[in-house]
Amino acid sequence: MLQAWLSIGFIVLFAIAVLAFVLWRRDSHVLAVVALLIGVPLWFAWEYARPTWTTGVITGTDVRRSDPDARGNTTDIQYIYMRNRSDRGLELTNEDSWWWLKRNSERVFNDAKTADTRKTEMTLVWNRWRATLFSWYPNVIAIGAAGNWPFWSLRIIGFYGLSIALWIAYFSAFIWLSRARAPDA
Repeated sequence: MLQAWLSIGFIVLFAIAVLAFVLWRRDSHVLAVVALLIGVPLWFAWEYARPTWTTGVITGTDVRRSDPDARGNTTDIQYIYMRNRSDRGLELTNEDSWWWLKRNSERVFNDAKTADTRKTEMTLVWNRWRATLFSWYPNVIAIGAAGNWPFWSLRIIGFYGLSIALWIAYFSAFIWLSRARAPDA
């Protein structure tokens, strides 16, 4: 359980809260509130898009037809079921993603079906959240063998590189604004 609270996402959220607290203590109340009002939604969006990976055994695959929309159109939704190494079950969807430049859902689903029949351990890279209230499932971005799969794909390196630039810009901007607002002593 401690591992989840020490993830990079919660560390960034903690840093946002510390920044707001420090700004508040320096009598920059408006700046502290603005830092929270910008930082927390930005963190939620970043956390939603952030890729994560897990290794385990795929226990099943399924294709379900969606409910008809207003025009009567339906789509087939591919699900991948997995048990990770800590024996926790994961339900994931497999769909193309313009954000991740993923246009190979069929290959990913075929690899998942093959891993299911062979009962081999696989590593899945996924993003998004599981929210039962809204019927949201994480989306599989990539799949590979457990032992020799390269995590450092161009997509993941690009995402974390842009993330570092984003968070440095966020914290630097509020520190600069705090110093610019402070009276000269």
